[in-house]
Amino acid sequence: MSNQRIILYAAGSPLIVDFEEICIRNEIEISAIINNLSGGKSYALSQDKVILKNTIETIKEIPFICTLFSPQNRLLAVNEALSLGLKPFNILVDKSSDIPIYFKHGNGCFINKRVTIGSSAKIGDFVTINRGATLGHHLLVEDFVSIGPGVVSGGNVTIKEKSLIGTGAVLLPKITIGKNAIVGAGAVVTKDVPDYAVVVGNPGKVIKINDA
Repeated sequence: MSNQRIILYAAGSPLIVDFEEICIRNEIEISAIINNLSGGKSYALSQDKVILKNTIETIKEIPFICTLFSPQNRLLAVNEALSLGLKPFNILVDKSSDIPIYFKHGNGCFINKRVTIGSSAKIGDFVTINRGATLGHHLLVEDFVSIGPGVVSGGNVTIKEKSLIGTGAVLLPKITIGKNAIVGAGAVVTKDVPDYAVVVGNPGKVIKINDA
């Protein structure tokens, strides 16, 4: 049995069921599940694991991972956890995923089931890659990016910080997705996407530029 332990933070996310299952598959003990909703409410797998924020001092030595999918919400939750003195878990990867030997990653990352990543890929801190994504070689993903289920990317794609790639989107090779961009579900992106842009359709078109 592994002696690794973890805290699941911001447990209001539906993704928490995947985090729980992957921890079990990897023999990682879930020491606490903490919800960051207002009022400090918490819940856990069993009552003896319920930890309120006012007892956070007792678990500061256990690393956390944030279960939220939205980049902006994950950023807020991670900053809250760090302000409480918690330290991020390194990376949580399901055993069914195909990860290259020369794979560089930051802290607090989550790779769900059946993800395939090409050689010489690099991802930053607090990146979430959801089920069944297939990502090409020399991928560069910056901090707090979220990649949805079934996303496909070609090689040499760059996804800048806090961007969200929706379910089933396709990113052609050698394109860059700007920071804080949103690529809609099923979009086929054939050219670079500006910062803060919202892209939908096939071929993908910018329909909006959000405020910075």
